Amino acid sequence: KEIITRAKKEACLKINEKELELLLSKSKVVEDKDTLISGKLRLLNYQNNLLIQEQSDKGDLLIRFMQNKAEANKFIDERLEIYDRMWDGCGCKVDYY
Repeated sequence: KEIITRAKKEACLKINEKELELLLSKSKVVEDKDTLISGKLRLLNYQNNLLIQEQSDKGDLLIRFMQNKAEANKFIDERLEIYDRMWDGCGCKVDYY
């Protein structure tokens, strides 16, 4: 529960590997996308709260609280679009923070 409280307070919450393992063990993975550039992009359902989990270009593990499925889907679609353009060599960068 503490992670939800922290995620709701911060736009982008940095967590460690142990926290991620615990979160994954207690969450339902709704979506799991391999970005092919920066690790996994996951939508998690944790105690009826939606969280996005991603990894920054610096290797930071990040969590974002999502208000609803529509907001989560929009975030995922926008991220995947950026990664797709990066794959094509656009020189784009993701603003993780």
